Amino acid sequence: MIFASGRTDIPGNEEKANGIVAIVCTVLSIFVLFYYVMAWADIVDDVAHQWAFIWMLICAAFLMVSVLTYYLSKGEEWWIRYLLMSSIMLTSLVIAVVMGSNYLIFVLPLILSVLYYNRLFGVIVAFVSGVLMLFEPLLSYYASKVNLNYVSLEGLEGGSVVIVGWGWESIVSQLIDYTIPCVILFISMSMLSIWISGMGFKAIVKYNETAVREAAVGKEISIASDIQNGMLPPNIDDNGNYSVTAQMLPAKTVGGDFYDFFKVDDTHLALVIADVSGKGIPASLFMASAKASLRSNLANGLQPDMVMKKTNLVLCDSNREKLFVTAWLGVVDLEDGRLSYVNAGHNPPFILHEGKVEKLVEMPNFILGRKRRVNFTEHRITLQPGDKIFLYTDGVTEAVGPDGSMYGESRLEETLVGDWAGSKDVLDAVDSDVKAFVDGVERSDDMTMVVFSLDKYVEEELEFQEFLLDSSSYGEVMTYIRAKLSSEKCPENVIKDMEVCSSEILANIDMYAYEKKGGELGVAILVIDRKARIVFRDKGPEYNPLLKDNPDIEKRIKDHKVGGFGLFIVRKMMDEVTYSRENGCNVLTIKRGY
Repeated sequence: MIFASGRTDIPGNEEKANGIVAIVCTVLSIFVLFYYVMAWADIVDDVAHQWAFIWMLICAAFLMVSVLTYYLSKGEEWWIRYLLMSSIMLTSLVIAVVMGSNYLIFVLPLILSVLYYNRLFGVIVAFVSGVLMLFEPLLSYYASKVNLNYVSLEGLEGGSVVIVGWGWESIVSQLIDYTIPCVILFISMSMLSIWISGMGFKAIVKYNETAVREAAVGKEISIASDIQNGMLPPNIDDNGNYSVTAQMLPAKTVGGDFYDFFKVDDTHLALVIADVSGKGIPASLFMASAKASLRSNLANGLQPDMVMKKTNLVLCDSNREKLFVTAWLGVVDLEDGRLSYVNAGHNPPFILHEGKVEKLVEMPNFILGRKRRVNFTEHRITLQPGDKIFLYTDGVTEAVGPDGSMYGESRLEETLVGDWAGSKDVLDAVDSDVKAFVDGVERSDDMTMVVFSLDKYVEEELEFQEFLLDSSSYGEVMTYIRAKLSSEKCPENVIKDMEVCSSEILANIDMYAYEKKGGELGVAILVIDRKARIVFRDKGPEYNPLLKDNPDIEKRIKDHKVGGFGLFIVRKMMDEVTYSRENGCNVLTIKRGY
């Protein structure tokens, strides 16, 4: 420590200490001059020799010179403390002589030395004061101060009294019997006080260091909280098709819960909610790793089960704190409401449908981050327009009321029953009910909720390529279809199947849509999430080929009839075939997954 080396430990303290000591020097010089004046006026009669008067004047001058030097140097020089303390110690010696061997005055420089928070300086002041005290008996003798405790009085004839033993004999006697014991006691008590003040100083330094560290940690936690909040996606307001509303209330400044929702592509929305074991910054960092891995794997086009598997491997490889994550991941196809989801040890969500509540209860998979060799099972359901998904962490159901009871899953399910207008209404209702239940009791766990509302299926905007349909343009249309599907990296078998079906559909449009050759044809191709879709649009009379019954294959073969199998072939080869009449056009769509 700097404390033991002779310099102050507190920056700027040297000047402050010097300033206080300079004030004491000023007061002390005034006191000495005042005492001198009273002695000179015979108001007090403690000074028996002119020598003491001179030393009192010298001490007063020394004190004032020290103060003047302090102000001229602005208290910044290292030797100012020694000059000020020297004047005080010398004055203390003179006062002790004048006041008849009173050593209590030497406590003053010792107390002032503590102001510097410097152990070495305190030791120097204590020992120098002790040495000066040893000179007091000799100086008292030369000042004609007789201490009757160390001389004897003998009576003479005529009533006179003779002082016997005054001189070296009385000086030695006072040193042995009084001064040296006082010096030993003074130095001993000085060392104790210096040690105590040193311990106090260490405590102050430690407290300050702790306070600084706590302030730094508090600032870092505040920054971490801001970063965590910045990582959370903003709510998606009702855009006519769907909405997502979320809320996270951490038990501490930085929580272990997290949620996420984002568009994987144009027609798929990912929903994630998770709960990391533990709280604070370690859980927050683990949460960030889990969230980044989930997002990255979803962006790479992996299915939910493989996303969970790869995320689990990443977390296992970087899990020194032995944390784990419970998570629920779902991907919603916004076009048809199909929901693919995986539950890794998380609370099962609720589906809100036509005023009823249904829990998505499946055999949960293992948690993330603890075992490498874990497979995850993916489940699928279909959401209808108006359905909602309520996701939550156990901070909701385990919220504790004033009587120690938990909010519970049953009360949550009862709260969710109702005909809700939007996702925000659901979240607000649950939040209000939980707050009423806990009635001001401090949360012990993070509380996170996410509500997804599917208002209607999303209709993808299609870009049509226009053709003039006739026998010579068949090849142009089929070339466009193959080139477009190939550019989207569809498998060859899928391309061939869709070419066969497209050929049959083109023949039907050419036959039924236009009486004259050369009618307009629009073709749109879209490939998303391993599903290929081709849309054919013509301006012919309204005609829904799907209303036509499938042909009787055995009868047609028996009757040797050719054709009539086109639409039947399309239905068999494609996953889905749909028809609609839009803006005066026939729109036929075929879909094939792979």
